Amino acid sequence: MKITIISIIGLIIIGLVSYTVAQMGHGMMRGGQMMEGMHDHSPVQYNPDFYSEDMRISRGGQLYDNWWKTTTTTVKPVDNHPLWSQQNVNKRTGYSTYRCKECHGWDYKGKDGAYAKGSHYTGFSGVYEASQKKSVQELEGALKGSTNKEHDFSRYLSKEDISDLALFLKKGLINTDRYLDKKGNPIGGDVNSGAYLFNTNCAHMCHGGPGTMINFGKPDKPEFVGTIANKNPWELIHKVRSGQPGTKMISAIIDKWSDKDILDIAAYTRTLPKDLIEAKKFEGHMMSGEMGHHQSGIDTRGFGPFTK
Repeated sequence: MKITIISIIGLIIIGLVSYTVAQMGHGMMRGGQMMEGMHDHSPVQYNPDFYSEDMRISRGGQLYDNWWKTTTTTVKPVDNHPLWSQQNVNKRTGYSTYRCKECHGWDYKGKDGAYAKGSHYTGFSGVYEASQKKSVQELEGALKGSTNKEHDFSRYLSKEDISDLALFLKKGLINTDRYLDKKGNPIGGDVNSGAYLFNTNCAHMCHGGPGTMINFGKPDKPEFVGTIANKNPWELIHKVRSGQPGTKMISAIIDKWSDKDILDIAAYTRTLPKDLIEAKKFEGHMMSGEMGHHQSGIDTRGFGPFTK
């Protein structure tokens, strides 16, 4: 049998392709690192040396959102935050009073932003301006109580947690006024491009075509992707960028999505169903009006996109 140079090259190519496919079955490449066990939701010890800066910024964004869900060893507070008594409008209690977003908002502007009124109002300042002026070290100090001893989170968060949160505050915050007007309407954004991004990154793995596969609310009062996009688009943008704490949701920060990508997603998701009645109009898609995080198998503790 005569073996030619072309046939040898062909065999080499086939071998390389087979090897690559095999490797993809064990892990995925993101941010220059091979991530093993992408579908293993077991919480593991956080190792900051393993993560790139973008991963740490994304993790910091999840800590800002819900730090108890982003960590694996912290104790969840049951009392109110020591500073909570300085306001009497926001009636939330317990751990909710410890979440950064509850005081400083999804737009990072606190009393001067989207939480300037309504049930989330506290009167506390935002963090956006401070993040522009202070260094990472100064922001870490503020999280440890250097500017106010009652704002000391070191009793709950590890040194690495505080470092990642400060890094997000310094390098991960965005001026949401570039994306949304005062009423939360996207400033531009291409719906068709947003549909492509959503269907290729969000629909098939978690949310489904109409964005109703996960209910963030209650069975009798569901909240879907479209609900959040219309009701609180600042929250949507934060979660698109940082990911959902304790889940495998992708992070636009890690995947380096552009400002246009964020705007396109914001514009498209506003067209998705906001309730079960609208969801029924999306024929041919699998959906569940009662599926929540605890039912979908993606609810766990620990940094979401890459826990190993």
